[in-house]
Amino acid sequence: MTLTNSANVNPFEIVDEFILSTIETLFIGRRFGREGPLQPLMKIEEELGNRLSSPGTDAVYSAAPFLRFLPLPMSLIFHEVKSVHQRILDTLETLSKEDCEEKGIYHTLKEATEEKDENGEPCINEDNIYGILFNLAGAGYLTTRGTLLSVIQILAKRPGLQKLLQKEVDEVIGRDRNPRLSDRSKCPLLEAVVMETLRYISHVPVFVLHSTSQSTTIGGYNVEKDTVIVPNSWTMHHSEKHWDEPFRFKPERFLDRDGMLLPATNPVRKRFAAFGLGKRGCLGEVFAKSRIFLFLSSLMQMATIDEPEGKPLLDLDPRKMVPGIVLQPQEYEVRFLLR
Repeated sequence: MTLTNSANVNPFEIVDEFILSTIETLFIGRRFGREGPLQPLMKIEEELGNRLSSPGTDAVYSAAPFLRFLPLPMSLIFHEVKSVHQRILDTLETLSKEDCEEKGIYHTLKEATEEKDENGEPCINEDNIYGILFNLAGAGYLTTRGTLLSVIQILAKRPGLQKLLQKEVDEVIGRDRNPRLSDRSKCPLLEAVVMETLRYISHVPVFVLHSTSQSTTIGGYNVEKDTVIVPNSWTMHHSEKHWDEPFRFKPERFLDRDGMLLPATNPVRKRFAAFGLGKRGCLGEVFAKSRIFLFLSSLMQMATIDEPEGKPLLDLDPRKMVPGIVLQPQEYEVRFLLR
């Protein structure tokens, strides 16, 4: 992470490059930077996909798939997303043939197409690869992007909280080495800040739809088999019935009196469901939390986030974030003051 001292900075490019470089490494084992062959395409794909994948649009196009072939604005975006994703796959195919020791998930998936099941059929095919990589990029980019950009804006308005985070990072990690994932369990305040950010923004306000496999009862309501369930995480995380001052950023709600993280069995933690719950929970939870921890701990180690010079910075209000299937903060600037 490269930061400049004092000047106003738009943090969006910094966050984008960090996340997309991680996805590049996951895909192909290497990273090529913002001017490389992959990152510009991945960024276009995710921005278009976020516009396309709203619950309303998804419901309409699922009910009437023929609309994709009409010259409607959303239909044109649908075909553009497919075109960009195919260009990404073509680029990965070219890169995978280069003489290089580093390998990524694309190499593994291509090798799996040569394997056969007990019926002699390929274990996976090219369509599977198309869908897997599309889902990995979509799940890994916009969600982590929204979280990191939100926490930067939130901390810029809370210098006292930053000092406490920096104190914790200095005591646990120090200033002479890079943060490690093993440090997470020793940084309860930083973990609480991440959890409260995820609760506060609830940037995936509606989870993936599911249907009941059998008749059941939810909250006293009888639900028939095959009923479509729409999990509303926004309401879950902003209900005054379950959260004290839900539209105030209070990381201390996830800490006990000794400043330690509440256990997963605590009622407060059990109401926190940013990644869903149970066996249908998000597969990328561990990956996302680890990237967020490494980014934020490195940032607190190196710099203090300050408000921009000569222009106002509003405190983040999750109700005013940019709409989409994954909510994003409005663009803003900050200053990174090197420590």
